[in-house]
Amino acid sequence: MERILLVLSDFIALTICFVVAFWVQFHSGLIADKFDPTRSFGDYWQVGLVLNIGWIVLFVCAGLYRSWLLMSRTHQILRVLRAVVIGVVLVIICLFGAEFIGKFVENQPISKGYIYGSRFPWIFIYGGCAMMLVASFRMLIYLFLRGLLRLGYGANNMLVLGATEAGKKIAEALAKTPARGQRVVGFVDERFQVIPHDFAGVPVLGKYSDLPSLVKKYKVSGIIIAHDSASPQEIMRVLVWVCELPLHIYIVPELYGVVNGQFKANLVYGFELQELFAFTMPPWQVQVKRIIDIVFGAFLGLCSLPVCLFAAIAIKLDDHGPIFYSQERIGLYGKPFTVYKFRTMRTDAEKFGAQWATKKDPRITRIGHFLRKTRIDELPQILCVLKGDMSMVGPRPERAVFISQLREQIPFYISRLKMKPGLTGWAQVRHHYDTSIEDVQIKLQYDMYYYENMSLLLDFQILVRTVYVVLTGKGAQ
Repeated sequence: MERILLVLSDFIALTICFVVAFWVQFHSGLIADKFDPTRSFGDYWQVGLVLNIGWIVLFVCAGLYRSWLLMSRTHQILRVLRAVVIGVVLVIICLFGAEFIGKFVENQPISKGYIYGSRFPWIFIYGGCAMMLVASFRMLIYLFLRGLLRLGYGANNMLVLGATEAGKKIAEALAKTPARGQRVVGFVDERFQVIPHDFAGVPVLGKYSDLPSLVKKYKVSGIIIAHDSASPQEIMRVLVWVCELPLHIYIVPELYGVVNGQFKANLVYGFELQELFAFTMPPWQVQVKRIIDIVFGAFLGLCSLPVCLFAAIAIKLDDHGPIFYSQERIGLYGKPFTVYKFRTMRTDAEKFGAQWATKKDPRITRIGHFLRKTRIDELPQILCVLKGDMSMVGPRPERAVFISQLREQIPFYISRLKMKPGLTGWAQVRHHYDTSIEDVQIKLQYDMYYYENMSLLLDFQILVRTVYVVLTGKGAQ
């Protein structure tokens, strides 16, 4: 509902801006050389529609349609102003770029009359009007939405971990500020069997191990760790249960010292909480990253067709077995999907069950060594990238059987599921194939570094390093 209202309000505000700018330019007489009362708005509505669609696309890339309800209004207004300034610059470039370049190439001077007597006044009036109306309409919408929250409509359900004094304060504070849009539906505590099943007027719903089922049952969007006597080990054990779920994970400031240095945390605006595993990639970069996945994936797929044909023939000639190897892997937030690779091992490679690859693994075929060394065996995964199950850059997708083992042995291994798996990644270009638990632990550190520093620039760096790895065979197993 919030996003729909924002899109509608932006469209209406931008339409008003266009009408005002049209009137100022042609009917007001304020711009003498543009005054022309015979001009009809009906002749220009298509231009306004195209401009509005362009603005909406720009606002999507700028992240203006994420949920802003619980965030700083000042911060949102500044983001709107920045997006409008960028939009005005783009309009100027589209309208005058070719003319300016032509005059520059022909070494013709650009007079002040050319600038001030042209469409510049119209553009600046239009941009200034957009800044004011878009921001104002958005503030009105949030006044309306906050009013609904005060009446109890649309709040996000939260669980508090720890039926403690700190947990009680959190629950009471959220109850007193319904406009924040967060409602505590229950407590979760390991002492569930021995404590009253009602605490501070809120039910105690279960133990930490019940979290996955409770999150689904009560449609929980976030949890708050408020167990004031929790140790690092206990907090880690809690996070293991919820890292794979699409949740916001908050912690009270008193406990942040317990995990400080192990996680990157964001301060939650307007409330004394800090968020762990906060996704920090700007929304517009998320959109661009998906576009890059599609464009680059399609381009790489077409360019690699001759190589794929060579690989298919070589595999068939080597041992006459199947060309492709398909396997179920686990993707974003635990969603299973099928991954495809060129087969590099014997057909009976896992007759005794799932196993780690080893150095000089005897199960790898003759052509398989070459395909792995050059990473050609990974090329069929481009199909998964185009489908959206994978990205060009991200952590390696793992099998469910290994995830079940590793989540019990390595703290926060499951947190990798907060990222879409990738064809290549920071861990893949910095380390070799997994051959042991120690390798997995090292690669997890690289994966978490990528998660906390995710950006288009880092993705580009990883893609460049991938080319180097492919050309040199570094890290292949």
